[in-house]
Amino acid sequence: MKKIITGVKSTGSSMHLGNLMGAVLPFGRTAVGNDAAIFIADLHSLTSVKDGKTLREQTLEVAIEYLAIYGVDTPITIFRQSDIRGITELMWILTNVTPYSLMNRAHSFKDFQQKREQAIADLNYLKWKHDAFSESNFLTKEVLESIDKSIHERTIIIQKLAEDFSENLNMWVFNYPILMAADIIGYDCEAVPVGKDQIQHLEMTRDIVRAFNKTYGQEVFREPEAIIDEAVAALPGIDGRKMSKSYDNFIGIFDDEKILKKRVMSIVSGSEWVDEKKKNPDECNIYNLYRVFATPEQTVALRVKYESENIGFGYGHAKTELLSVLTEYLRPYREAREKLLQNPAFVEAKLAEWAHIMNARLEEKMGVVKEVVGVN
Repeated sequence: MKKIITGVKSTGSSMHLGNLMGAVLPFGRTAVGNDAAIFIADLHSLTSVKDGKTLREQTLEVAIEYLAIYGVDTPITIFRQSDIRGITELMWILTNVTPYSLMNRAHSFKDFQQKREQAIADLNYLKWKHDAFSESNFLTKEVLESIDKSIHERTIIIQKLAEDFSENLNMWVFNYPILMAADIIGYDCEAVPVGKDQIQHLEMTRDIVRAFNKTYGQEVFREPEAIIDEAVAALPGIDGRKMSKSYDNFIGIFDDEKILKKRVMSIVSGSEWVDEKKKNPDECNIYNLYRVFATPEQTVALRVKYESENIGFGYGHAKTELLSVLTEYLRPYREAREKLLQNPAFVEAKLAEWAHIMNARLEEKMGVVKEVVGVN
């Protein structure tokens, strides 16, 4: 049995199908036979959520959704990051041994910097474009006014974007990989399930462990290993790209029926007529989503329809069938969430129970850490 852990930020909209099939259910399978925990990273969420009421609501929503999916009697320990009393204290101690150069290499920080620099570059380009058109002798007054209005509107949008990046590019963005390390090694976790795009975060944790152990000449922390499930494939979004909140191409698990239908019916498809043989189903977004949630028999039946002609079957019919299997597949989760929404006190009690367990683990570890570094 291994101690394993993963985390999820309490930001933005609730879970989507990509989260469910790519992370939540795979973690549930990995948890079997292991001592597994999930922390709801509300402290990490401070980088983007700047309203206390909103953050609390979103954090509770994440807890409810996990309980709806795993069940209220799940053996997985689900806890709120901010309920752990010593986690930021451990982060501060780890900061003492973390090289500045290591933080500078973090993908998250570099990405934030690049977006800010791109916004500034876009502003400079718009200024140049405005000046160039203003000096033109070949455009009418009406055209120039129209162009000027368009550039002005675009400038306001990008200016706001640049200001947001500048304001939010703070020390928390720079330092939060250290808190991520504390979230793992503070509980003596041996392994972390990660996607290939998250491996750097775990490698940074391992680097911090080595730095601490070397500094103090003791093997206080263990180096966690990565668990990579090669069988987990990225789920396509409604536009064919990987399903992501960033692309706004996701289908929410807990969206109401109208929004769920709207999202499904918005899936990009081929242009063949109803009675035409459809494109290769393996290259169709609708089919590739359908076969994930349908039974093998249903999947075979839909494939036959794709490969048939003159049967009055179009992409709209395929989307309707997808909506039907999705509704049925998600029904237990959606019903469980509705019940939990009616009893937030129960959810809070579960979080408190699990926080007690994780606080005890961290306190035990911190006793060793404080003795080694020489603080009370």
